[in-house]
Amino acid sequence: MLEFKNVSFTYQGGDSQILKDISFSIEDKSFVSIIGASGTGKTTIFRLLNSLERPDSGEITADGKNISEIKGFAGYMPQQDLLFPWRNAWQNVSLPMQVKHMGADERKERAYAMLDKVGLYDCAEKYPRELSGGMRQRVSFARTLCTGADFLLLDEPFSALDSITRIGLQEWLYTQWKALDKTILFITHDVDEAVFLSQKILVLSGRPVDTIHEYKVPLPEARDISMLADSPVEKLKNEIISILRSEAEI
Repeated sequence: MLEFKNVSFTYQGGDSQILKDISFSIEDKSFVSIIGASGTGKTTIFRLLNSLERPDSGEITADGKNISEIKGFAGYMPQQDLLFPWRNAWQNVSLPMQVKHMGADERKERAYAMLDKVGLYDCAEKYPRELSGGMRQRVSFARTLCTGADFLLLDEPFSALDSITRIGLQEWLYTQWKALDKTILFITHDVDEAVFLSQKILVLSGRPVDTIHEYKVPLPEARDISMLADSPVEKLKNEIISILRSEAEI
């Protein structure tokens, strides 16, 4: 579905290149995680996919078409939920539809339906202050789904949550992905999180990033958290951690 083809990028006015001639692909309906040391270009890749930035050279395509030509190509979920405190859950979820000038009744009906999908139908009239951190992230995810995009960019959405809530939402997100028939690209600093959720992991290397290490996750489709202790999975985690440690020393 998606291809980075020899992409290089430097921020305007910046002194150093961020990406140098990188290439990788993401298959349709897959779950792929990007992991790398701080400052290695993970967020830059998302900005390129959102068309907030353009490559200096190379091309980013989806099904052979440049993504800059595809309206509403990707839906984006940030680290913080960014819910408006003066709007209740369904009103926050309906924002992408409001931007598209959809009628109020239809927005409400669809927002309720999306909240039902993420298990929050009964919370539709509640305000962010009345919801737990995990619930707010699920509202944020429902809002991202309402963009209508088939390609979802999730930028460390669970990083601010406590460990128990985070594990529960990882399991929840994996179940959602299997049911929704979407492609997900997920940024994380957490190796366990990347391994549990993903079919494939991309590890960024170099400053500027000039190498993408690709790893297929040795877990079955039906998986649970306990499988992270399996020997092949431990070996994979150790390989990734070794790369991250060497990058942190650069």
